[in-house]
Amino acid sequence: MSSTNKSSSSGDIDLNTIPYDAPLSFELPTKKWCDAQSMKGATWWTTLAPTYVPGKDLSGHWVIITGGNNGIGKEAALQFATWGANIILACRDPPPHETHPNAVIAECRELANAANHEKSQLEWWTVNFADLSSVEAFATRWLETKRPLSILCNNAGMGSTPAPVPFKTKDGFEMIHQVNFLSHVLLTLRLLPSLAQAEEPRIVCSTSCYHYVGTFDISNFNGKQGDPEGANLQYYQNNKLYFQIWLTELQHRLLEHEQYRKITINGYHPGYVNSGIWTLAMAKESWWAWAIQCVLKTMAYFIAITPQQGSLGMLYVATSPECGPDPSKQGIGEIGGKGGGRYFNRVWEDESHPCCRDRDCRMRVWRKVNDELKLEDKGLLDVLGLYVKG
Repeated sequence: MSSTNKSSSSGDIDLNTIPYDAPLSFELPTKKWCDAQSMKGATWWTTLAPTYVPGKDLSGHWVIITGGNNGIGKEAALQFATWGANIILACRDPPPHETHPNAVIAECRELANAANHEKSQLEWWTVNFADLSSVEAFATRWLETKRPLSILCNNAGMGSTPAPVPFKTKDGFEMIHQVNFLSHVLLTLRLLPSLAQAEEPRIVCSTSCYHYVGTFDISNFNGKQGDPEGANLQYYQNNKLYFQIWLTELQHRLLEHEQYRKITINGYHPGYVNSGIWTLAMAKESWWAWAIQCVLKTMAYFIAITPQQGSLGMLYVATSPECGPDPSKQGIGEIGGKGGGRYFNRVWEDESHPCCRDRDCRMRVWRKVNDELKLEDKGLLDVLGLYVKG
């Protein structure tokens, strides 16, 4: 990719100043293509054998899993524990209907001990992704340990919010936009120095097959008053697209800087999983949301894959040689490592949305996130930079 601040596909447009609502320089894919790509994620008929994720000795390595007390995050934590990893479950203090993190830690301890990893350190640290100050406090606490971070799994997320739409957090952001995207951006950038201390650090992001059907609309990045009551699904899809775009740009920038070059970040879709994601926050306040939830949960119960099967995608991207660093570009890693900025449908690589490959789209998202989180003011772009250099 060109490092110039001029878009190779749009003539003399300056990527650092182009308006967010300016027309793109390429034709977006058709709805038919986006829907077909998204449907590839519905691999409920495919059960992955253990050989797809053969395992790895993670003794002495630290792993942070956001939202690791339920669903695929919990199942991944249990497997990481079996492999000997030191684990931090980064979760909120959950409501009664969710599994408590302490219960997951107890399961992890049992499995670790059974696998002769009695010395593994397994902990739950409280963090609320709907509160940016909580994310900052978590990151500060981690950095103060001075531990190298081998694997960061950006897994926490929500599928819907309470009424009204858009439902804003205390920080002023639409809830899904903050929990699923902005908070993970903030956490990732805060933890880069710790990741850089590890031998072959990886970042795994849950970006979903829904990123294909997201709408690239920076003018409505944070949701706006007047959006329809059912806009939650569109917010979810849009933010999965923004996350995949952002991580692609992040990988590009990591490669440009020696201290961060060995860090590898990829996005993945876990599959159509029967998990708590189908519990809609609006179901208690809207009859139609309750009806939709009933349909979604019934379908998931009968045809979706289990959370254990869904966790295999996260584990694969976190440990497989293919998803690791590219030795020719990053100077480390096994032969066959292809580096980051890519998207995986469970354990199979697929092309991401075309917006991810367009530097203009990536720069608009990169700049907009800075506008919202004030990353440059916080010093989080001192190395990576805000603008494309000429």
